[in-house]
Amino acid sequence: MMAQLQQPTASSELPLAVRIPPNGTASWIGLGVGLISLAILALLGSFAPGSYSISMSRPWYWSVLAVCALTAIGCGLRLLTRLPIIEATELGIATWFQGPYRSPFFVPWSRVRAVVLTRVSGADSRGLAGVRDAVGIELIQDEQFRLPERTAKAEVPVDGAARADLAWSNRSIGGDLRRWADLLRQMRSAYTEPTE
Repeated sequence: MMAQLQQPTASSELPLAVRIPPNGTASWIGLGVGLISLAILALLGSFAPGSYSISMSRPWYWSVLAVCALTAIGCGLRLLTRLPIIEATELGIATWFQGPYRSPFFVPWSRVRAVVLTRVSGADSRGLAGVRDAVGIELIQDEQFRLPERTAKAEVPVDGAARADLAWSNRSIGGDLRRWADLLRQMRSAYTEPTE
């Protein structure tokens, strides 16, 4: 006899998908730097010939202006689109390790052992990252299902913290970590078969 999936109750009102966006701090900084640089270059290029003017006929001026414009446009588009780093649906969790423009790694709910709040530090040996709270996912791994190789920027749980195979702190994802962990836990319990 096959166990039925637990369906969300009307009171829980789970969303169809949970899309966790990246932390937008770097994009906001890039947008600000690009726009400020464009403004400064435009002002310096528009001055009458003198000691502070920049000749608009020089190729480097147009190259720097183009780089600043592309930086501002690229960061602005990233802020507008807010493509997710983690997306959970009724099928499972898709994670983008290398950012939202690469192929995702998909984890079906049947392979998720737990969703936890944990404490992480950066995987680098410099020790500059510090310890932060994070959303963690503990997976059921075997010969058929394994995590891909970790990246250099991966965050790993510290000793004594809740176990997690994947973890994201507020340095990599935006929003309230507790809220994201609660939503992922609710989705996991709604879309996995009960253990007997």
